[in-house]
Amino acid sequence: MKAYDNSPSLAHLVGRFLGEMHRYDAGRTLPLMHAAKLTTPQLAVLEFVRVARTVSAVAEHVGLSRPATSQMINKLVARQLVRRSESVADRREKAVVMGAKGIALLERISAARAARFGASLAVLSPRVAARLMGALEEAVAALDKAQTSSPGTSG
Repeated sequence: MKAYDNSPSLAHLVGRFLGEMHRYDAGRTLPLMHAAKLTTPQLAVLEFVRVARTVSAVAEHVGLSRPATSQMINKLVARQLVRRSESVADRREKAVVMGAKGIALLERISAARAARFGASLAVLSPRVAARLMGALEEAVAALDKAQTSSPGTSG
C-alpha cells in the first residue's frame, strides 16, 4: 500500500476546502438571492442557461421532471431572467437562454461570491496562494476542455 492511499480523496479535500471557505461567508450571496426571490434550483437553471439549452437539458441538469422544469422556466421568463424560443435543432423543443436581467443578477451574485472567496483566501500566505492559483488554473482548464469536448454538452 502506498503512502498516499491513506490521505483524503481529492473530492473529500475539495469538500473540506469549500467548508473552510464558507466559514468566512458574511452572508453575501444569500441576501442577493432572497432579494431577487430566487431559489437554489432557479439559480442552478440561470447558471446552466448561460448558453442556450433545451428545456429537456435543463430538466436533466436540475433533476426535475420536464413539466416541473417548464413551470420553473415560466416563472423565470415572467421575471425576464430568461428567454424562451423555438430550438433551432427541433421546432417542437424550446430553447432557454438568460435574459439581460438574469445576466445582471448572476454578475451581482458572482461579485458577492468573489468577495466571499477573497475574504476566505486572504489568510493564505503568498506562497500557498500562488500554488493554489496555479493548481486551480490547471484544474479549470482541464475541466473546461473536458466539458467542451464531451458530446451532448450543448443541451
